[in-house]
Amino acid sequence: MLLKNIVILYLLFMAILTVYWAVRVRTLNKSDYALPMLFLCIAVCFYIIGYAMELQSAGIADIIFWNHIEYIGIPFVSALWLTAALMYTGHFARYRKILLAAIYLIPVITMILRFTNTYHHLYFASTAFLQTADALIFVKTPGPWMHVQLFHSMAMILLAMGLFAYDAVKNDEKQTGKIFLVAAASVFAVTGLLFSMIRPFGLHIDYMACCLPIACVMVILAIARYDFLEAKSVARSKVFEANSDAILLVDRENRILDYNNSAKQLFENMGVRIECGHMPPELSGNIPALHKGITSSGTRVIELSEGPQEQYLEVSTTDLHDISSSRVQIKTIRNVTEIYQLNNKLHRYAMTDELSTLNNRRSFIKLGQQRLSEAPADADGSIYLIMLDLDHFKSVNDRHGHAAGDLVIQEFGHILKRHFDSDTLIARLGGEEFAILHTDCGDREILDKLNTLLENVEQYRFGYQSKQLNVTVSIGITKRQPGQDLSSMMRQADKALYDSKAQGRNRVTML
Repeated sequence: MLLKNIVILYLLFMAILTVYWAVRVRTLNKSDYALPMLFLCIAVCFYIIGYAMELQSAGIADIIFWNHIEYIGIPFVSALWLTAALMYTGHFARYRKILLAAIYLIPVITMILRFTNTYHHLYFASTAFLQTADALIFVKTPGPWMHVQLFHSMAMILLAMGLFAYDAVKNDEKQTGKIFLVAAASVFAVTGLLFSMIRPFGLHIDYMACCLPIACVMVILAIARYDFLEAKSVARSKVFEANSDAILLVDRENRILDYNNSAKQLFENMGVRIECGHMPPELSGNIPALHKGITSSGTRVIELSEGPQEQYLEVSTTDLHDISSSRVQIKTIRNVTEIYQLNNKLHRYAMTDELSTLNNRRSFIKLGQQRLSEAPADADGSIYLIMLDLDHFKSVNDRHGHAAGDLVIQEFGHILKRHFDSDTLIARLGGEEFAILHTDCGDREILDKLNTLLENVEQYRFGYQSKQLNVTVSIGITKRQPGQDLSSMMRQADKALYDSKAQGRNRVTML
């Protein structure tokens, strides 16, 4: 009686301890393989609690009831152990459906056959009850399917032990403790199976129920002491999920193996549903640029014009070698729209005159040189460089203040934009000096256009406060000669501008 009570207390204590640590590990680690570890511990609890209550029961009906409870967990213990091993070592993703069928078909059949055993006796060939001094013992004679389940369980445990040991040996870090605990846990589980089959010492005891809690303790020690579910992977898992960047894990066939919440949100915002197992087909049809970025190597920035505003996404690739004997890649998709918009804004600031909103000197020289280098050889006769200078502008600042001068610069810039088409390169070089690079017209046409500009500026009234300001402009122009560069054209046009100033201002001079 004392031995039976000790065994019952031992089983109940281990059941509580196992569930506690299983829940704790699952709470700390959101990795896929933590879930089957939790289910494994729950299955073990069904088994050992059912067996403990079977030992405690004094009536035949109660014993049979608790034996049924045991078989909610018994068939699935080794299957879940192997599932956790496959997930942990990365061998589960490639053949998920086939592995699930191979691992769980026999346990499901076992559970069904146990609950219907009275109709066919395939699992237990016969059952009997043995009255001892301490308790009523449920004696089972194995049927043909019980041998199938035992063989299946043995194979699952040995395969799991091999996977864990191989992964530990392959790891570069010191893994001696992990190997020992994994091997010891598996040995205890296998020993329980063997003893249940051969029943040494003549005792009617379920050795598997007694050995499994010890195996679970080994697993818990591996978790707590040797980081079996690795603190690194806990941290990485949390970073993976909490990362604001979209992260995809893809294989060599560009099938999605995993993704984080940011990736799900990104694709949902684009109207694309993302799932593990394949790349969303609508991605290549609706967003080909992003599809190409994800399926290509290296780092590239994708510009997307879908939606109310443009988006810029940076797609980078990191190769993970020697995982599941295949090439696996991490695809990180970062929204760099704000960075690009800021860069574009800074570029505009660097290339634009703030006061007139025209191009500045730097921009004029850069774009002007580019246009001249790209111009056809026979276009020299239709390319003109125009220099403009507001007459007596210093007197505007001296008489009316710099605010009035700024107003004149601003409105003169608007006049130039309205007078020339959008393809014309217009710039404020500094102060009251402006430059224009004009193409695709003849001498008479450009001179008529500039004389019209003179008249428009002369007649324009620059309103400042209650005053009306009148300003004129002097202009110098030159036509490009074959092979002439921008600097030479600017010097020539500047000479023409000087001549206009010397001849009385408010005129056009062409050299």
